[in-house]
Amino acid sequence: MMPITSHPPLLAPGVLGGVRHVLLLMLLLTGMNAQADDCENVIKMDGLFSKAHQQCPFSYYAYRFHQQSLMCGEKTGETKWKQLFSQGASTFDSKAASMGKSALCAKLVKDFPMTVKF
Repeated sequence: MMPITSHPPLLAPGVLGGVRHVLLLMLLLTGMNAQADDCENVIKMDGLFSKAHQQCPFSYYAYRFHQQSLMCGEKTGETKWKQLFSQGASTFDSKAASMGKSALCAKLVKDFPMTVKF
């Protein structure tokens, strides 16, 4: 029995939880404000995962964020989309520099097992 003060996990282990998972990872990686627009976060995640796909030795990469990002681009417009995508790619670079590229790649595989695999 769980204590009354405990909260259920946001996501079941190993399950990609859509936007909630995107927000969680962005908070962990960038310290973003949780009130940020979901579409903006999806575009940033697309930038991050696109860069990771180039830099990490993934054997599998699902283009889930890219597909959602393109749909969000219709809302944000091309200029804003490019800016947000670039911010996501820069997040990969800064986190890879601070924690190491291999550690970041491993974290992405652990946190997003339905999106990337070694």
